[in-house]
Amino acid sequence: MLTAAAALMAGCGRVPSGDLPLQARPAAAPDRELAGGPLPPAGSRSRARAYAETLLSRLVLPPGARQVHLRALPQLLRQPQIPSGSPHQADVHEVFSLREPMAAVQSFLKAHVPPGMRWNGTGQGWDPSGVTMYSLSFAPRSLPEGVNEAELATAVVPGAGGGSLLRADAEAIWYPRRTAAEYLNARRYRAVRVTAMLFNPQPRTVTRTVTSGVVIARLAGLANGLPGAPYQPPNCPAMLATVRFTFVPAVPAAAPAVVSPTGCLTVDVTVGGMPQQMLWGDTSLITAAKRLLHLKSLV
Repeated sequence: MLTAAAALMAGCGRVPSGDLPLQARPAAAPDRELAGGPLPPAGSRSRARAYAETLLSRLVLPPGARQVHLRALPQLLRQPQIPSGSPHQADVHEVFSLREPMAAVQSFLKAHVPPGMRWNGTGQGWDPSGVTMYSLSFAPRSLPEGVNEAELATAVVPGAGGGSLLRADAEAIWYPRRTAAEYLNARRYRAVRVTAMLFNPQPRTVTRTVTSGVVIARLAGLANGLPGAPYQPPNCPAMLATVRFTFVPAVPAAAPAVVSPTGCLTVDVTVGGMPQQMLWGDTSLITAAKRLLHLKSLV
């Protein structure tokens, strides 16, 4: 069976009416697909922390490295090596004393990538006297369910007796749980109104109303398949339009749902005018809007 996105996109340029053509489908599709699909699994702080601890345990250090608990760390090791930009981030760290100088430790870390991970980048700090810190980070090759991203980062500075001190941080960012109110049961809607407000080359609004139950279910499935947004990206591309899917209830007194991909990874959702958990991953919805509205670009 075609995926929801593929079925949505096929043949849009030849549609004479307000609906997309129906694709071939099994005679008895699962109820959950007709309703709009299940919600994706969410993560949690406890599971994210446990995963971060697992990543930290994979770090390979030179022989003789020992964990230490110092009252006062050098300035460069006092802060987490991974910036915290998400309220859904778990971070664990440890500090180690090593006999080797920091350049030798850095070379060792480069040559011993932790199991199941890949090299992710290096860096260094310096002052007029020379290099004062080396940093190195690794990223998992795959992520467990419910985790948006994870990283293992190290920073090495000079220590006593020609040795060095190393701080290792492991972090995992989890997908938050979505609200029950924003689940879109396609059977409860009689139409979806797709609207794009375009800014260039001149302001204009393009709207199309879809009434096909199959297409409504597939649009609902695209939204239902997105996890909760773990954070708001700090930088967004220049927007060429704003996009909105308005799910019109079959019962007039029921609350409409509005799904708005932002063009910046996130998707805003309101139900009856009440904001819900922001969603993560707007590409499929933007692509659907482009095809439905016969537009070449939106963001």
